[in-house]
Amino acid sequence: MPNPTIIPKKSVQASAIPTTSQLALGEICVNHADRRIYSRNPSTGEVYKLAGTKDAPERVWAFDISSDGTTTFLGFLLYSEFPNTGSVYDSPNWEISRTIFNSAGTTSQEASATGAWSNKQSLTYS
Repeated sequence: MPNPTIIPKKSVQASAIPTTSQLALGEICVNHADRRIYSRNPSTGEVYKLAGTKDAPERVWAFDISSDGTTTFLGFLLYSEFPNTGSVYDSPNWEISRTIFNSAGTTSQEASATGAWSNKQSLTYS
């Protein structure tokens, strides 16, 4: 049997929130204008926001793990510094934290730096 394409209900009208009569229990709806996802709770019948926001958050977050699994990188970029290319990875203004784990899996070192997300290796961490 071929895999079906699932398309949730959708809206492109700003500030449109689905009503209980528009969503079945457990059904989701995407508001593209507001960048929000709504659902109708199968237990209570209430329509609530699952995710998203109309207002741009202050930061874009990214997370990465080293190939050997011993180091994690968590970084953020302010929306005001978003690069013209549209790719957050092209920004030189990331603030990045690094956590290194020992063989027991506990934290052995934590540090932070500012620099390009794609250049995590040569940053000077403080």
